[in-house]
Amino acid sequence: MAKPSYKVPSSLNRSFLDHEITLSKGGWAAKPSPIKQLLFFGGGLLALLWFSTSTFVASSGPVAITFFALWGLAAIVYFGGLMETKELRIMRVPAFLAYLPHKARHVLARRSSNPTDFYSIVGIDGIDEDGLIRFSDGGEGRVYLIVGSASYLLFDEDRIGILDRVDSFWRKIETTCEHTFITTKEPQRVYHQVANLERRNQALEVRDPDLLELQNEQYDILTQHVGGKFPSIHQYLLLKGKNADALRKGHQVFQAEVGGSTFMIKEAARLDREDAEPMLRAFYQGIDDEVPSLKASPN
Repeated sequence: MAKPSYKVPSSLNRSFLDHEITLSKGGWAAKPSPIKQLLFFGGGLLALLWFSTSTFVASSGPVAITFFALWGLAAIVYFGGLMETKELRIMRVPAFLAYLPHKARHVLARRSSNPTDFYSIVGIDGIDEDGLIRFSDGGEGRVYLIVGSASYLLFDEDRIGILDRVDSFWRKIETTCEHTFITTKEPQRVYHQVANLERRNQALEVRDPDLLELQNEQYDILTQHVGGKFPSIHQYLLLKGKNADALRKGHQVFQAEVGGSTFMIKEAARLDREDAEPMLRAFYQGIDDEVPSLKASPN
């Protein structure tokens, strides 16, 4: 049975400092705070008191000490705040400092440039003709073009069925295979329409100029307008296993889900190299300035 509400589960790498305690039953202190946040506030206040009384700040005058204390309190409150992931904001500082240098924000991809920096971003050794992706960490993966079943027009029974099916799916997967959902905004796919138009062209018995001009017009509409100027949302699933066996097991579970029910995944098509490369290229080249988004599974 579907749950009435869901929450993000606690991380498996929680430590003693992540345990939350409540200081009071009422007021602002009634909100649970992790131990690491309380220690940060306490250590920050002690450090601020020491700077204000035992360093050059103590001899700078009451006005300067007051401004320094207010600035210090604001910094302690801000950097001690919690992000959505229950981490302190101060944890962002190392990543911010690493991003500041110009070299860290620009990667040269010329043929004559050192490929080490770009290789560390991509992390892909190559893609086989059948679509098997070989990652630099030894893992293997495959990409699937998927179509879901969610909609605003669902009946309550269908919504409950989808939630139950998704919950059951995530309980069956193993932690050795990552599931990353990729959402992009790309031009509409018109391969089947163009192929059907070509079959009609080949079946013409009378090569009338007006009919040929009409077909050329339809071809231009499909390729230049529908397939070029009218983007639509596409969703992909990237399965990445730690090794070939992990990928095989992940593929079996996913294939069983697709074949057993349409609640979670209505359609799924495995991509070969010709189709996988343009999708992966979107993260480095972009499609009409649209940035794709990723949502990875908890494992």
